Amino acid sequence: MPDGHAIAGVVYLGHDWLMYADPELRFNLSQNVAPALVWSSWPGPATLTLRNGDEVRAPLFMHAGGAWSGMARPRAMAFLYADPLSAAGAGLQRLAQAGVAPWPDAGLMERHGMDLPALCTGRMSADQVGRCVGEVLAEVLAQSGAALLDVRLTGLRERLHSRGEGRADPAAVAAELGLSAEHVRKLFRQQVGMTLSSYQSWVRLYQVAVGACEAQQRGEAHSATELVGAGGFYDASHASRAIRRYFDLLPTEMLAPRAFVDCRQAGRG
Repeated sequence: MPDGHAIAGVVYLGHDWLMYADPELRFNLSQNVAPALVWSSWPGPATLTLRNGDEVRAPLFMHAGGAWSGMARPRAMAFLYADPLSAAGAGLQRLAQAGVAPWPDAGLMERHGMDLPALCTGRMSADQVGRCVGEVLAEVLAQSGAALLDVRLTGLRERLHSRGEGRADPAAVAAELGLSAEHVRKLFRQQVGMTLSSYQSWVRLYQVAVGACEAQQRGEAHSATELVGAGGFYDASHASRAIRRYFDLLPTEMLAPRAFVDCRQAGRG
């Protein structure tokens, strides 16, 4: 583990995705916060243990948001999370069918230039990563054959991400869209395959990563308490529970990787 960093991995931030690549990743049973592609490198496939004790073994997984998994043995791995309200994220969620399954093309990531050892150590530029992730997610979308999301849900996404301190009231946002809160919840579950409250957790955690990444770019010291508050968490215990639930990390660990890499203007990932 590098001196001064709580975790050895690198966090990459895209416009509607987030990726964490770690050279020695292991994690206790935790719930995936968003649909993700999860992949490993040599030697051989990785094994994810599901909540019911079943194991799934593959070099590349599609992992639904809301599904639980764990990995006991440390190895180089990366999680590429797609915003559940992006076209690719919604398509990946449907393909994963609320669980964890092998992706049919084990060479998908390498074919698009995703070099895992380089990602784990930050040796790929933001432009490279943004372009490669964009290509991968475009292929995911093509494979899913997903219908377009209801435009009202797209409006919901923009409003939830743009609100100050990440604390948008879903009922108020629904009213702005001309819908009832109950209609939004049902529409969300039907089209996205996860709950609106789960999506709010994704928004908060994504915004925390944005805050930490931008503080790093400005060369500013950042307080975990300030960052989780700006992300929309009500207090430190609220943030700690969510970060432990979704990443098996403490807030101070999540906010101190080897590096943050901002890819939001690269390839419009």
